[in-house]
Amino acid sequence: MRILRNDGISVVALVIVILLLSTLGITLTSLIITKQKSALLPLKSTQAFYAAQAGIEYAIRYANEDDNQSDFGTDPKIIFPDPPDALTKSLDTGSFTVTYDEVNRIITSTGTAGTAIRKITLDSFHDDYVTGEDIGGGITLDPENALCREQKIICVPTVNNYDYDVYIFKIELAKEGGQQARLNQIMLGRLGATVWTGKKVGVSTTPDILTPFRFNQVDYYTMAQSVVLKIEVQATAEVSGEWHLTFHYSRQTDLSDPETSTIPFIIYE
Repeated sequence: MRILRNDGISVVALVIVILLLSTLGITLTSLIITKQKSALLPLKSTQAFYAAQAGIEYAIRYANEDDNQSDFGTDPKIIFPDPPDALTKSLDTGSFTVTYDEVNRIITSTGTAGTAIRKITLDSFHDDYVTGEDIGGGITLDPENALCREQKIICVPTVNNYDYDVYIFKIELAKEGGQQARLNQIMLGRLGATVWTGKKVGVSTTPDILTPFRFNQVDYYTMAQSVVLKIEVQATAEVSGEWHLTFHYSRQTDLSDPETSTIPFIIYE
């Protein structure tokens, strides 16, 4: 009688188990390494985005420095040269490069981190944004049209610097110097659409405390993008002096999230 032994079978089974465990270990290690490498991609993209954002913030402050304001107004390329000499700064996690499109008034900041590249643009960045007291928001004096005065009517040319419509619903005014102005009506637009009417309403003579004129003829006035408007203020007293004008507007027709733009200007005698 022959007795069968299991030793040989056990050794074969052990070898198979070891091979299976080795294969599983190699597979898991490969997956972990691949996952670690792929995790770097969104991280670098995020770092590149924040680098680009830092470039926009740096460009605004850089253009506003005392030594750069006049250069920017004269020739923006002095402080924002074209590539390959473009303004570039290194960061701990990457770098940013800032360029300026003078024709379209657009600042572009390109952030890099490793192989990731992200870009952020800032529209309507012009010299009033940097140097002028005239800037106080998205609505500013139009540099191509002059202030006008005809008897008791003031025409203030303004421009919407946003690339979308805004909805103006209130104006605030103050005037220093000369006689106190008293308003009968306020009109907006080339055709003179009446937005507010009253009877000899006095205008503040203190620039820190402006007189509000919330529209009572319309809910709001639509100011289209890049369209020059004329504000006609009909007063019953001398209009010469230093004026302070604040627009209250919204990007939505329900007038939610209101914003303001303040414009100082002078009407001479």
